[in-house]
Amino acid sequence: MKSKIIFCSIFLFFIGILAAEDAEEKIFSLEEETYHSTELSDILQKLKQNPLNINTASKNDLLQLPWLSEQDIDLIISFREKTEIISSKQLAEIGIDEITISDISDYIIFAAKEKVKIQNQTRVEFNEAKEDYPSTAKYFQRTKAEYGKFQAGFLSQKDEGETDPVDFYSYYMQYQNSGFLQNLVLGKFRIALGQGLVFAPKLGMSKSAAATSVPVKRYNSIKPYTSSFEIWDLQGIAGELKLSKFRIIPFVSVNDFSANLDSTKAITSFNETGFHFDESKKNNVQEKLFGTAIQYEKESFEIGTGFSRFNFDHDFADSSNSGYSAGNLYFMINNNGYPIFAEAALIDDKFGALAGMKFGENKLRQLLVFRWYQKDIPTWHGNAFSSQSNFDNETGLYYGITIIPAKRNKINAYFDVWSFPKTRYFEKMPTVGSEQFLQWESHFSTQSIRLTLQHKFKEKYISLDEAKIRDYERTLIRFDWWQKLHDFTFKTRGEFVSEYLAEEKVYTSGFLFYEQLKLKLEKLELIGQLTFYKSDTSPFKVKHYVYENNVDGIMQNSVVSGDGINSYLLAKYHISSNFEIQMKISDVWQQPEKLRAFAQIICNW
Repeated sequence: MKSKIIFCSIFLFFIGILAAEDAEEKIFSLEEETYHSTELSDILQKLKQNPLNINTASKNDLLQLPWLSEQDIDLIISFREKTEIISSKQLAEIGIDEITISDISDYIIFAAKEKVKIQNQTRVEFNEAKEDYPSTAKYFQRTKAEYGKFQAGFLSQKDEGETDPVDFYSYYMQYQNSGFLQNLVLGKFRIALGQGLVFAPKLGMSKSAAATSVPVKRYNSIKPYTSSFEIWDLQGIAGELKLSKFRIIPFVSVNDFSANLDSTKAITSFNETGFHFDESKKNNVQEKLFGTAIQYEKESFEIGTGFSRFNFDHDFADSSNSGYSAGNLYFMINNNGYPIFAEAALIDDKFGALAGMKFGENKLRQLLVFRWYQKDIPTWHGNAFSSQSNFDNETGLYYGITIIPAKRNKINAYFDVWSFPKTRYFEKMPTVGSEQFLQWESHFSTQSIRLTLQHKFKEKYISLDEAKIRDYERTLIRFDWWQKLHDFTFKTRGEFVSEYLAEEKVYTSGFLFYEQLKLKLEKLELIGQLTFYKSDTSPFKVKHYVYENNVDGIMQNSVVSGDGINSYLLAKYHISSNFEIQMKISDVWQQPEKLRAFAQIICNW
């Protein structure tokens, strides 16, 4: 405890000296949907290591940056056709707002940079010993190599509590070209089509503070599976063939998954945690699938259709079938930076549809998305926009808006309303819900502030004296303040959360406060944070979601409740341009078993 008090004192000493906020934190800090590392967080981590050249990056590459609108990208492409972009000042001159420029600054460069040919990332994580776990160590290793048009990669990992030293692995070989065969992946991969009803990265997200960009799916069709999250990967071969304005995407996969089986060996659900404490239940179901998508593409227009067939070596308990077929139709029209998009799919004779459009000028951008999904539509490989983790049994309307009212100011807001027409889980009636979000941020020369308001209403199955559907409301008020002084950045957060059950007149609340100190030098980066929270846990827990800086390759939202103090210290040291060491220690002061230590080595050649 003495060392923790010293750590706290150092923090208080540095209060008042600090920088600009981390752009990623705005995207990922809202709630449990982003508890695990998403595909977007993985992309942004890689772009920090290998930033996009703003003068040569393709339109699809620039769309990976969630802070850029289609109009922003059109402005960049039009300007660079006339002259080379050499500074952020030029981006401001062509109409990109200063907050967006600040957000993308870590992910872009203005001149060519030598590509990394080989990269190795090795990470170990140690947790306090647990009686039921034979091992509390976590291990992760990822190696990738590039030679001309060929890429190859291999990763392996083990979670705490698992006995197999290589509990999960992924491997791939990829060939990319500009000719007839544009992309070919052998090994483990993922598919993304349209707006994600049939295929999309499961490690995705629907809503965030980027209110007019994140809800729209703009993934590359085929990508090697490089996530350490050990589920939802495909294994086999997938390709992209370009014939004039047509793109043909065939794929075949045979892979094993972990499923929960009933007494008749029928599938009741899939194990989506990725943890394998019982080896007998590991990879106990095999999935075979094949399919093809055909897309017609022009500069501002894309339409596609696909068919796929899924077969399992066990029946499903709720249908007594061992497989199903899926077909979908999707399009996107980008008219002068105003996209209109839609997808409709029939999966196992269940229908789902989504349609949306963006409109408005660059200083007033708006997004409208409507979705309608039948109950029990299979969502195993899909991840369409929705209010929950699985998108079946939902009808909803989303409206998002981004406003730039003045220089160095930005407002993001959205309103989402939905209903579940059929019963869910143990509930006895259809349920409804809504969510409102507002975020305002303002930048000054050495300071930045951000105010976030979020309110959710939904009918939720909650147990008090008895278990039943209850009207549940959650309200979040959050204030962030950054200060900058030379190489130091100081961040302060204050947060208040309240939850209310109207029928029972039960009210609970909690508050959170943290101080973060960041020191960034040429070779060294240090981040330390102290988090104080005090929240009701009766009659149910009030939860706070805190985006936590971590070693590269891990995105983590810490979920805290009750009364306590958390702390962490993260260090990244660039020994040379090819070698970096990263270390982190995090602790929950009242719970000794929550002490965690990370060590990671990254090598580039």
